[in-house]
Amino acid sequence: MSVDFRDTIAIAAPAPVVGGIMNAVQEWPSWTASISTVERSSAGPLTVGESVVVTQPKLRPATWTVTKVDTNGFEWTSSSVPGVHNVGGHWAVDNGDGTCTAELTLSFAGPLARVVTLFYGSLIRRYIRMEAEGLRKAAEGAAAQGR
Repeated sequence: MSVDFRDTIAIAAPAPVVGGIMNAVQEWPSWTASISTVERSSAGPLTVGESVVVTQPKLRPATWTVTKVDTNGFEWTSSSVPGVHNVGGHWAVDNGDGTCTAELTLSFAGPLARVVTLFYGSLIRRYIRMEAEGLRKAAEGAAAQGR
């Protein structure tokens, strides 16, 4: 059994622009206050198997391993909290008109998933919303500048 969180947001920018911003995880602290630091294990494009350490306000650092990646986003997993396995997805879905919808998901599974989400559910929802709004602003700004 898992506990799932999901947020979607319409973005007036093409999916590859949004995907590029999401895939540049080291830049996240510049556009969302829900992320303090991001440390990648390698340089260049985000790759499957890469480890990324993410620090967020009010939370312990979490090590994430990239499991899927393409030009429109990525998925990663973490088991930084004992008894809990997380899967996070960050995807831009093309709307066919030069815009996209970003889908941000975070799933918690394992024997302690319900307990963790009971205590942190409201913070998780707030951080996912902050990330969605920050992503929209960053992507629409980049699209307006022709990036």
